[in-house]
Amino acid sequence: MKTLHVFAFLALALFLCSECYARKQFKDGIYKGESRSKYTSEHIWGKIKLKIKDDKVTLLNFQIVDKEKNEIFGSKYERHFKYTPLYVSQCRHNVTGMKMYTEAFLKTKSLKQVDAITGATWSYDLFRDALIAALEKAKQ
Repeated sequence: MKTLHVFAFLALALFLCSECYARKQFKDGIYKGESRSKYTSEHIWGKIKLKIKDDKVTLLNFQIVDKEKNEIFGSKYERHFKYTPLYVSQCRHNVTGMKMYTEAFLKTKSLKQVDAITGATWSYDLFRDALIAALEKAKQ
């Protein structure tokens, strides 16, 4: 009889655990996240808009916005640094990083699988923290 009780208890525990794992982590919908990451003295923000369907991110848009200049960071942004070749190079690395981070996340569905690119850590930090902010809003 004792064996039957132990077996019933284990079966119930297994059922309850499987129910826990079957729960969705995120609510379906569109969510936005913003972050300055650790760059709080700058007027630059990472902004993410994502769509979640069936617990998966199906659409992801990442931008870096200069709120002081009211300008989206992109390939033309380097003109602000035309007399500083190092900053022009950093701008180019970060533009490349922005695209690669978005693509890598959509492919792997895991932030842990998105690696920072040398020379584009700034955009990675903004991406990561804005993504985390959006996903926090989507949690069940």
